[in-house]
Amino acid sequence: MKKISEMTLKEKVGQMIGLAFSGDKYSPELKMQVEDIEAGLIIYFKDNCVSPKQIFELNKEINKNAKIAPFIAIDQEGGMVARVTEGIVQSPGAMAIGATQNKENAYLLAKNMGIELRHLGFNFNFAPVGDVNNNAKNPVINVRSYSENPEMVADYMEEAVKGYHEAGLMTSVKHFPGHGDTAVDSHVGLPVVDFDKSRLDKIELVPFKRVIDDNLPGIMASHVMYTKYDKKYPTTLSNKIITGLLRNEMGFKGLVVTDSLTMSAVFDNFTLEEIVYNGFNSGCDILLLCGARNVEMQKEFASIALRLAEEGKIPMSTIDASVERILKYKEMYHVGEMAEKFEDISSDLENPSRMALAQKVADDSLTLLKNENGLLPLKKTDKVLVVFPQIKVVTLVENDDNTLSCLADYMPFKVDKHYISISPSAEEKASLLSKIDKYDKIVYCSYNANFNESQAELINTIDKQKLVVVAVRTPYDITVLDVPTYVCSYEASVLSFKALAKYLTGEIEAKGVLPVSIK
Repeated sequence: MKKISEMTLKEKVGQMIGLAFSGDKYSPELKMQVEDIEAGLIIYFKDNCVSPKQIFELNKEINKNAKIAPFIAIDQEGGMVARVTEGIVQSPGAMAIGATQNKENAYLLAKNMGIELRHLGFNFNFAPVGDVNNNAKNPVINVRSYSENPEMVADYMEEAVKGYHEAGLMTSVKHFPGHGDTAVDSHVGLPVVDFDKSRLDKIELVPFKRVIDDNLPGIMASHVMYTKYDKKYPTTLSNKIITGLLRNEMGFKGLVVTDSLTMSAVFDNFTLEEIVYNGFNSGCDILLLCGARNVEMQKEFASIALRLAEEGKIPMSTIDASVERILKYKEMYHVGEMAEKFEDISSDLENPSRMALAQKVADDSLTLLKNENGLLPLKKTDKVLVVFPQIKVVTLVENDDNTLSCLADYMPFKVDKHYISISPSAEEKASLLSKIDKYDKIVYCSYNANFNESQAELINTIDKQKLVVVAVRTPYDITVLDVPTYVCSYEASVLSFKALAKYLTGEIEAKGVLPVSIK
C-alpha cells in the first residue's frame, strides 16, 4: 500500500471519491474511473453482477489496473436489498432476522455472507442498517431495519458488524444519524426532521453509539436534514453533524462515507460544486456518486474536487486526515488481496451449512398475527389460488429488476396463481373477483398495502371465510386490512417463499415475534 507521503494531490483526492459503473466488464468507463480518476472506491449494483465467476474476474482486473487498490463495495444487506442474487449464500433481511428474537442470527448470517462476498473480491459492504424503524409510513427503511426498539437494533447491528469483521469485510453502518422516523425517501426528496439531542440520544443514536464504542470501522451518512443541528444542509453536507456531533461529541474515528450524492435529497437542492465543497468540508472521507452513472458528471465531479483542493478550499489537513484513514482501513482489511484463481474459492460458494442456516432463519422469522377462522394450515384437498404482486421497486435502493418467482412455485401441492399489480386497476380487481368462487382458499400476498389504497380495498373485498393474507414485505399492511388470517414474512425472497410454503401446509410452525408495534 502506498504511503501518503508518496502520493500526489490528484491521487489523494481520488482516494476520497467513490463511483458506480455500468456493465459487467472492464469497460472504458471503468478504466477511466480506476486509472484516470483513481477512485478510492468502486461500488457494484445488480446490473454489474452476472455470475460469481464474472464478478471474481472483474475484481481481479480492477485490482490489477489500480495504482492503489480501491475498496470494492456493495450493498448486500440481505432480504430486499441484495446485488449478488445467484451463486452465493443469501440472507434474510434485517426485520426478518429481528423477528427470530435471536441476535446470534445477525452475527452468523453476516459472517457467512461476508465470507462468500470476500471470496468474490468484495472488501466493503454498506451494511448493516442501524435505523430504528418507528414510523409505519417510512417508505425507504421499513423492513430493512431490525426493529423499532433502539436497544434491539443496537444488539443486532453490533452482532452483524462483528460477523462481517470476522469474515474480513469492511462495513459501513447506515444511515447516520438515523433515517427510521421519516416519511420521505431521500432517493426522491429531502427528509426534514426537527428532533433535538435528547430525542436522538433516546432513539436514533442508540445503535450508532453502541458500535462506535466497539471501534466501528465505517459509517454511512444519510441525506436527512436535522434542523435542530443544521437548518441549511442535510447530514452528508453538514460539518455541524459529521464533525461536530459524530466525530467530536461521539468520538467516531473511522471512515465516514456519504450516501449517494446523486439522490434527489442532495442533487435537486445543491450544485455539483456545492456538493463537493460541503461534502468534503463536512468531515466525510469518501463522497459516493452512484445513481446516475453519468461518465461526464463523474469526470466533472473529480475535476471540481481537485480544483477545490488546489485552491485550498478543501484544506490539506482535511484531505490528509481522510486519506490516512482510508489507507489505514485498506491495510487492515487487506484490500487488493484475492485468491489467485476462481477455482480456488468456487467450491466454498453456496456452502451447504451456510445455506441451511439462512433457510432456518427464514423459517423461524415467519410471524402469525391472526388465524381466527382456522384456515391454516391449508389442506392438500383445498383448491387454492395464490394471488401474487407484480413486484416493483418501492425504493431506488432496491434492484431495478426485482423479478422473483412466485410463492406458488414452492408449494408442495398444486395451486393456481394469479399475478396482480401492487396498485390494481378496476379491471384487475374485477378479473380477480370473478375467479374467487372457484376456490376453497385464497392466499393473497400483500405488498405494501398500507401505501396502496387500491390494493387494500381489493383485499378487504374478498370473502374472509376463505382469505389468507401473507404480508411479503411490510408487516404494517394489517393496519389497513380487516382480515381474520394474517401472516408476516417481511420480504419477497426465495428463502421466504420456501419458508411460507412449509408453514402454510403445516410442515413448520410460525415462531417469529413481530419486532415492531402495530397500531
